[in-house]
Amino acid sequence: MGKAIPTVEGWHSQHMVFAMDFSAWNCFTEDEKVAARNELKAFLADLEAKHQAKEGSYAFYDCNGAKGDLILWILGPSLEYLAQVERKFRRLAIASVLVQTYSYTSVTEVSTYVKAKLDTEEVNQKLYPHVPRDKYICFYNMSKKREGDDNWFMLPPQERGALMKSHGELGKNILGRFI
Repeated sequence: MGKAIPTVEGWHSQHMVFAMDFSAWNCFTEDEKVAARNELKAFLADLEAKHQAKEGSYAFYDCNGAKGDLILWILGPSLEYLAQVERKFRRLAIASVLVQTYSYTSVTEVSTYVKAKLDTEEVNQKLYPHVPRDKYICFYNMSKKREGDDNWFMLPPQERGALMKSHGELGKNILGRFI
């Protein structure tokens, strides 16, 4: 197997997609619905405080598509932080009517494919993103296959570097339009 390229890691990231069980939600009384919404707002206010303090970041989106109705995206300093936030979320009343349909955990990173100084604001923003409050999100997980002849890590480092550079150049065309 090819050698792994060293990386500099930043925040850990978790995308969770949920489908809402509207039949179960409709069984809540109006008072229970109000309480559940207020509890969710308090949970999001706690995340917003961390976001403003730049101790982590998050986003909560209404979702279009077949995988669910809501996306909760959490970024923080460790896997333990992500687990703590997820446990707190799962204890909310509204979580009883949400079915997780997808989850993706990763880490923000800058690899040595990038020939840049690591102590710049641009690199710092990639490692510790401050998620803007946009109306939409485009989530694209970068997956490097490890199957048979279709194995990213079996490519020579120079070829991987060229592919990553090309990938980054394409991304610059939509910079600022998507996260």
